Amino acid sequence: MSSRAGQTACVTNVQRYSLHDGGGIRTTVFLKGCPFTCPWCCNPENLSAAPEVSFKERLCMGCSRREPGGLCATAPEDCPTGAKTLLGEELSVDDVMDRVLRDAAFYEESGGGLTVSGGEALLWQPFVQALLGRAKAEGLGTAVETTLALPMADPAGLAAVCDRWLVDFKVADRDRSLGICRIDPEVRDRNLAALRGLGADVVARMPIVPGHTDSPENVAANLDAVGAAGLTRVDVLPFHQLGSAKYDSLGLDYAMGDVPQLSEADVAWVVDEARARGLDARVRGE
Repeated sequence: MSSRAGQTACVTNVQRYSLHDGGGIRTTVFLKGCPFTCPWCCNPENLSAAPEVSFKERLCMGCSRREPGGLCATAPEDCPTGAKTLLGEELSVDDVMDRVLRDAAFYEESGGGLTVSGGEALLWQPFVQALLGRAKAEGLGTAVETTLALPMADPAGLAAVCDRWLVDFKVADRDRSLGICRIDPEVRDRNLAALRGLGADVVARMPIVPGHTDSPENVAANLDAVGAAGLTRVDVLPFHQLGSAKYDSLGLDYAMGDVPQLSEADVAWVVDEARARGLDARVRGE
């Protein structure tokens, strides 16, 4: 994490016109770094907290010499085809807000705003708190996408500047979750209780991933946890392959490459189960 009092962070993307990250038209800021190991992660460029180089072999025109099995000496910013790109740049709160405010009119008209995602946003808590505070001062809606599975230094401070929390419910069994994802659901639930005690608006997010989270037992246990936390809404997220090509460009193995994507029909039973419990269940959310 940057040493400049939380006022900078490593950012991979300030994505405009996001439609499924908290309601309305939003700009989603993707922060780099995640301590977890979900095999289905669709943002592998955000696993490392440091800038790194992505290389797309199909775009390379061989303009400079490459060592066998390695990359050429051309700097990413000088690559003529975009085959080599640098993922991650250190941005200040001011840098990010300059980009976010370009679409202020769309937020106002649609009820949207700014969402912070990752990686894991809680790795950058001082920055997130400062950024959301600035966004609130500008009259924007704010949201955070998170596992909520890291200790929170200042729950009250974060709750004060975040309008909506989008919280993951993945592998319900603690031992399985730690073994697969390194995520401790008990940490999430403690943070969740603290936020709910502060009046935070929380939406549960349930990724349905074949072989990992799609069993009736896991779905039921997650819905039990959602209900026990006093939440009323759950967004059901069907497994997809949208991030699969990123692994190869980063030189990473992708364990889910042969797993078929799921359709809305495939997860309809999860939605039905949630609604049978009185929850407001939606596929993919807003």
